[in-house]
Amino acid sequence: MNINAVILAAGLGTRMKSSIPKVLHPLLGKPIISHIIKTIEGIDRISKRIVVISKHTESVRNVLSGKEIVFAMQTDLLGTADALKDGLKSSDSNFEHILVLAGDAPLVTQTTINTLIDTHIKGKNDITIQSFVAPDPTSYGRIGKDERGKVIAIIEEKDADENQREIQEVNSGIYLFSAMAISYLSDITVNQLKGEYYLTDIVSICHQKGLKVEAVCSDTMDEFIGINSRFDLLTAQKALQWRINLYWMENGVTLMDIDSIMIEPDVKIGSDTTIFPNVILQAGTVIGRHCVICPNTRIINSVIKDKAIIKDSSFIEDSSVESEASIGPFSHIRPNSKIGQNARIGNFVELKNTIIGNNTKASHLSYLGDAELGNDINIGAGTITCNYDGVNKFKTTIKDGVFIGSDTQIVAPVTINENSFVAAGSTITKDIPSGSLAISRVKQTNLEGWAKKRIPHLIKDKPKDK
Repeated sequence: MNINAVILAAGLGTRMKSSIPKVLHPLLGKPIISHIIKTIEGIDRISKRIVVISKHTESVRNVLSGKEIVFAMQTDLLGTADALKDGLKSSDSNFEHILVLAGDAPLVTQTTINTLIDTHIKGKNDITIQSFVAPDPTSYGRIGKDERGKVIAIIEEKDADENQREIQEVNSGIYLFSAMAISYLSDITVNQLKGEYYLTDIVSICHQKGLKVEAVCSDTMDEFIGINSRFDLLTAQKALQWRINLYWMENGVTLMDIDSIMIEPDVKIGSDTTIFPNVILQAGTVIGRHCVICPNTRIINSVIKDKAIIKDSSFIEDSSVESEASIGPFSHIRPNSKIGQNARIGNFVELKNTIIGNNTKASHLSYLGDAELGNDINIGAGTITCNYDGVNKFKTTIKDGVFIGSDTQIVAPVTINENSFVAAGSTITKDIPSGSLAISRVKQTNLEGWAKKRIPHLIKDKPKDK
């Protein structure tokens, strides 16, 4: 069986009010068209994938680079039938069937497409249309049938009479054509009102020629949301969000609020993990088993191992957190950071390109950048690694068992060796030997009476006791 898929993606999408092609707007982290490409990549019966673009959507090439895709150019935007004609110029010469998909309808599933193909082949159809029931069919093409229930036409809204407008079975824009049906593309005439060639017209042409046309009707419309506006994009996002969230709940993940939790399609989550409201998981993040992800947290392209806790309002990007570690609340884990097993990164702590060893704790109000910390270290509040001199970045190394007192500045490059102590309020500029205490403070001096001389109107003498 030789099925070629043609995805129509030549339109800029003027209703989006954007310089970005419509099919490249992000939908849960990926361009709209990438969702449908991923869907058809998993269907073995499709031997060739053709994307029809135009001068307005040339940038689609870059987004889909590396995929096994052939691009076809629609020179003049003269409608969907014209776009398909241009797409067919890149198809196999011996194709048996052509699957047509809209690049702006990204939610169709492999199950639905496979059912469409099965129905088409089993019924020996020339055209098989994917239709669905729309509670409000306004703006959709209606599936016109004769008294025997046979599909005879797709009737556009502007051409429908009062009775036809009541039809709720509508066209999704997904079709499977036989080679015979495709041969009648040239019979489609231009629509005088729009100056375009409508692919929907081929249905009535093929019916009149005696070819077999069938519609496969779905009772749900979520898969067939077409994106023409920002509101449509949000509607599609909500539908995909629900689909993904339901999947994870069915696979052992507890979601505390299905509406506010946003999980991108390529995220993975282990069973018995609990996710609280307003959590966003993005870009290939992997969450282990028995984790807790608290409210208002965002995690991008990171690995969170089993039994880790990510507390409220934390942001983790391009990093890893080992099992039983605790992050947050209000922590920022910047790229290339690694947090060890049972480590504790607390409130208002920021890491950047930093390794934190097992059982090490930085509980509050610290910045650790370009640093490597060993195991069993305590970082006091207000500790800062001074890693940048305005030109170069330098590394701080803190080895196992070190205790860093509060309000310490560590000026890199520097190494603090095993089991050392750093007194609170120190500025460390030199390496510290193992087992040492480092103190770096200016000697305290008290100038009595200085304040009264400086600001006498604010400093009053205490009354003498009688």
